[in-house]
Amino acid sequence: MREGKVNIIIGGQAGSEAKGKLSGWLCGKGDIDLLVMTSSPNAGHTLITPEGEKKVSYHLPVGMVMCNTPVLLGPASVIDLDRLEKEIAGLGIDPPRVVVDKRASIITSYHRSSEKLARLSDIGSTLQGVGECRIGKMRRNGDQILAGHPAASRALNVMGIDVVDSIAKVINDSLQRNMRILCETTQGFDLDLEHGIDPVYCTSKMINPSMALAELGVSPTFIGSVYGVIRPYPIRVNNRTGTSGPYDDAKEITWEEVARRCKYPGKVEDFGELTTTTRLPRRVFEFSRERFRRFCMVCRPTHLCLQFANYIDWDAYETTERMELPESVLDWMMDYLGGWFNTVAYVGTGPGHQNMIEL
Repeated sequence: MREGKVNIIIGGQAGSEAKGKLSGWLCGKGDIDLLVMTSSPNAGHTLITPEGEKKVSYHLPVGMVMCNTPVLLGPASVIDLDRLEKEIAGLGIDPPRVVVDKRASIITSYHRSSEKLARLSDIGSTLQGVGECRIGKMRRNGDQILAGHPAASRALNVMGIDVVDSIAKVINDSLQRNMRILCETTQGFDLDLEHGIDPVYCTSKMINPSMALAELGVSPTFIGSVYGVIRPYPIRVNNRTGTSGPYDDAKEITWEEVARRCKYPGKVEDFGELTTTTRLPRRVFEFSRERFRRFCMVCRPTHLCLQFANYIDWDAYETTERMELPESVLDWMMDYLGGWFNTVAYVGTGPGHQNMIEL
């Protein structure tokens, strides 16, 4: 974690890489002064606290439950006011810790219904209105509600959240004071509109460290450590009515196959994952070497975090010591990550906060 820099957590695949777990781990170490984020409600971030309590966020970096650090939501954020209010209550945090830029966009029922009418679920959209809300801001016709609008500002103030003229000024002033800043990005690089998989099945924005800084109003010279989070079997959201698309060169497999490979000791039919937002079963794929190379080329992670190591070998489940990590996991990293093997700094071995090995 570098001082006087914006350090970034970014997913190296199509989301759900367990960025929230790493965020909580880094926040729990107590060396972060400020959390920043470009917020939106179309992807969930999950953390299981040391006490075993499950915390889920959408707009906020979920790692904030492990510290008392202020959180800034930048001008490119897209906010569902009702969900944000429920989220703050569910996380059990003090609302004044959250500050919103006045140019953040507010999602309305019109945005959600427009995505539904456009049948965006056919390509795997979560239909939260995020893309349509961004389009409204780009149209610049004055119809879009921003956080600085009196009605939106009042609603946020009632929640206990301040709206400020420029998050960029706050961040840059903090950088001048040599503060340690952590930015958690949403979704994952493979959903980047310009550099991800087939753009038909991507999200409505670019997802990479350069764009994260640009959205916050920070010069690229202030980039710090880049924590790339990956998993051995990437996932895609499931489709409701159509398809959420292929995964480049990676073959789609079944959760039963993953369970067989890792020698999962329980019932195979109980093995698998549901998407946080839609609660639909996630699609699962083989690891894409080509997409991983593209991620490393564009995002240049300084640290890698391999989550779900127990999906490689269930003997890794909930281990916390380097010496307890099965050789099969190390072999997988050397084989699939190649020259980036030496950048692996963290290995997640289970859902709990403490199920992390720091290499």
